[in-house]
Amino acid sequence: MRFQSILHIAKRPGILLLFYIFLAMILMNFNDGGSLKGIRGVILQTVEWMDAVKYDWRSRTKLRQDNDALKKEIFDLNLTNQKLREVVLENSRLKRLLKLKRESPHDLVAARVIGSGNERGYSSLILDVGSADSVAQNMAVVNADGLVGKIISTSAQQSVVQILMNYDSWVDARLENSREMASITYSSSSWLDLEYVARNIPVEEGELVNTSGMSDIYPAGIKIGIVTDIFESENDLFKKIRVKPSVNFYAVEEVFVIRSAGAEKASGE
Repeated sequence: MRFQSILHIAKRPGILLLFYIFLAMILMNFNDGGSLKGIRGVILQTVEWMDAVKYDWRSRTKLRQDNDALKKEIFDLNLTNQKLREVVLENSRLKRLLKLKRESPHDLVAARVIGSGNERGYSSLILDVGSADSVAQNMAVVNADGLVGKIISTSAQQSVVQILMNYDSWVDARLENSREMASITYSSSSWLDLEYVARNIPVEEGELVNTSGMSDIYPAGIKIGIVTDIFESENDLFKKIRVKPSVNFYAVEEVFVIRSAGAEKASGE
């Protein structure tokens, strides 16, 4: 408290001036040259100390202000860099989507994911397009990576997508190399299962799995994923095949709805 009081005095020039005048008046009352000289020395040392305290206080204050300003500048730069990275990533995603739209033979409706949840017990995504955009139930949903799922309900301005990672999800699929027909299902993991592939059908790890087109919902040739594991048993008629989805369902931000005239009439995949 004493030091803070001194700092308070030292930073006010008016108080210092009064203090110096008071000291000068005291010195005028001394006639003894030796005493006066000693007192002057003490006073000069006191004045120098107070000036040093004032300078130190100002330096510390300036340093603290500069430090705070530097911290804010660093924070602003980091925030700007983060925003720039987001813009770059978004541009990359949008370029891939634009390429998909240009090359697709289908009528596509662009949409953004605005939420996620469980619609009627399904793992789902919520889109910012709906019946006002001619989006209807049982329309397929894709992004630049591949098949996302299908529309299961709509309102005027929004729609709900059931993603592939659901227990009752079922998609008619085709192996790229053998052209063998199969079915994609979900089995409570981060993987999909390719079912009903006979043991005599050659299947390779890394082989692409696409939609077959044998459905009223999913057009042919949409990427579903790649084969990662193949299990065979002499007692089984079919291989057990694990497929890694091409879509990262936890990072979907923009999609396309494939608009088709008979979508509302479809009852299965």
